[in-house]
Amino acid sequence: RTSDRAAVRQAVERKVAALQATYPGLEVGDRGERIWVTIPEKYRVGHEAHFGLLIRQFMQYVRNPKTLPAWEKPNMLSKYYVTTKGVELARQAGR
Repeated sequence: RTSDRAAVRQAVERKVAALQATYPGLEVGDRGERIWVTIPEKYRVGHEAHFGLLIRQFMQYVRNPKTLPAWEKPNMLSKYYVTTKGVELARQAGR
C-alpha cells in the first residue's frame, strides 16, 4: 500500500545499512513504485558458482552438524516432507 511505503523503505534502508560492514556498496533506490536494492556486481555469482557455494556449505554441515543453523532443520524437514508426500501422491494417482 502506498500509505506503508515510507515505513517499508525505512525498514529496508535500516537492513541494508546493517549489511554495509559485510557487503559495502549495497544501495537502496526507487524504480517507480518499487523500492529497489542494488547489489554490486562483485557480489554476484553465476548459477554454477552459487551451486558450488551451496555444496561447500552443505558439506560443512555434514562434517560438523552443530554448525547447522537452528532455523534450517525445521525448514529442511518441511521441504522433504512436501517432496516425499508429493511423490507418494503422484504414485498413487498413477495406479
